[in-house]
Amino acid sequence: MILTVTLNTALDITYRVPSLRAGASHRVSEVLERPGGKGVNVARVLAALGHEVTVTGFSGGPTGRVLRDRLAEVPRLTDALVPVSGATRRTVTLVDDRTGATTHLNEPGPDVTHAEWSAFQEVYEDLLASASAVALCGSLPPGVPVGAYAHLVRTARAAQVPVLLDTSGAALRRGVAGRPDFLKPNAEELAELTGSHEPLRATQDARRRGAG
Repeated sequence: MILTVTLNTALDITYRVPSLRAGASHRVSEVLERPGGKGVNVARVLAALGHEVTVTGFSGGPTGRVLRDRLAEVPRLTDALVPVSGATRRTVTLVDDRTGATTHLNEPGPDVTHAEWSAFQEVYEDLLASASAVALCGSLPPGVPVGAYAHLVRTARAAQVPVLLDTSGAALRRGVAGRPDFLKPNAEELAELTGSHEPLRATQDARRRGAG
């Protein structure tokens, strides 16, 4: 089983409009809705490729219920999300059919309490016992410590489970210190982490910081 962690799950909503104009009223030509967040997206692709995958992270409120209902429709995917009192965020994408340009609106996510964070860590440790690999993906919701990924990386390594980290900003800077086996930044995130826009130099710097 491959485990994916999405601490800040989302309900992804996409609106398509013939032509997007700031300050104008628009008729939406199509609406798409699906479970989202980086780790959830990874899990859906892995399941489509025939892998058994388990999704964990946080889910709550009406959007969280819709998210879990949609996940239940995915073959080979197991839902191990931890409930929270706050509501799962929505991410809204506006697609301009004329130009193909996309505009993204990302909510911050629910406020996670200390007790909810502790409950997640217990679930995570239990799931690692049957995991062949773990992917830690995406942003951190409010209330989760900025060093959360470093802790989760170290926990996976202690369980001898290969771990991949895919995040950005402060979560990436702190998380790489946990020494993940794999790091998946894009060019912008790698430059932000290392201060270098030269890929080879930046990669070498990221490895010195702890990336495998």
